[in-house]
Amino acid sequence: MTLNKANIEQLISRKLAGELTPAETQQLFDWIAESDENAIVYRQTIHILGRQQKLLRKSSVWNKVKGKTTMTRSSSNASFTIGKLIRVAAVLVLIVLIPLALGKLGEDELGNGFVHTVKGNDVVTSFYLPDGSKVFLSRGSEISYNDGYSQSNRELLLNGKAYIEINDQVNNMPVIVNAGKRCAIASKGKLAVNGKNDQFDVAVEEGEATIVDTVYKKVIIPMFKLTPAAKIGEKSATPFAESTKVSGGQRATYSSADEVAKTKVNSYCEVFSWKDKVFCFSNLKQHELAFKISEWYGKSVEFKGEMNPYQNYSGSFDNPSAKDLINTIFSNQVKDIKETKRKITVIFS
Repeated sequence: MTLNKANIEQLISRKLAGELTPAETQQLFDWIAESDENAIVYRQTIHILGRQQKLLRKSSVWNKVKGKTTMTRSSSNASFTIGKLIRVAAVLVLIVLIPLALGKLGEDELGNGFVHTVKGNDVVTSFYLPDGSKVFLSRGSEISYNDGYSQSNRELLLNGKAYIEINDQVNNMPVIVNAGKRCAIASKGKLAVNGKNDQFDVAVEEGEATIVDTVYKKVIIPMFKLTPAAKIGEKSATPFAESTKVSGGQRATYSSADEVAKTKVNSYCEVFSWKDKVFCFSNLKQHELAFKISEWYGKSVEFKGEMNPYQNYSGSFDNPSAKDLINTIFSNQVKDIKETKRKITVIFS
């Protein structure tokens, strides 16, 4: 997508003024996602233009204040009515609220900002967020964020599997990855998050992340503390427990009973290398392997013929085609492979 500096400045000015259409917002965020350089230009431009607009708005409001506070004379006595006092107070309140109001521009009538969603339509789909962080999405996954991302929040909504490289040089707010009733919070580093249906799995390659069950806890930013849901109205807060923190080389997985198990990452290839389109698997039975192949290529997989249901398979393949992968794994056991747009059929001899 080709957008020059003038186009970007115009779009950002309209965004700050709350005049950007959904189509234009989509165009802007698609352009940001293309490269880290685009994300940097966006952050710098929105910072400069946002600051200019704040100064202009404050100047305009202050001029109105001066106009409203000018005393008028009736005969020899100065009059300053209650109505004028109320108007002056209201305008002064506006001055205080301007920075907050600027953060809410662009919202619809329900108070929701434009939501940008990226879907994983390939083995791996990679793109950049407005804060310069890089995201890798697996096939069939999707991630969403609103147009306030990197300004008023760094929240992501994930459905599926993503690997995130957090840019910690631009913002003091942590990144929050929400998936269902749980979330992962990290200020820096690299992590893989798998959140689909009731599944929630977080593996940290570098840095540290905190996992939170948002049914029972409320995340308070930037305090970075938690308050039990039953005590949200109180002023007390509890810090993160060590059991909820996941460090580099560790993995945390929620069970069906909502219990969390923290372990070491035994296979970096299986957990992290998928983002580089490396197909890794270890000790899988044929039906398990069929499911993994189906997930990787986005097609249903059917095995026909004589098979050994007890044999385990392991391997690592760099961005393989379906036929090359299957022929290599099963070697001379394969009689034929039929691949269509939606299905892979493997016939064993």
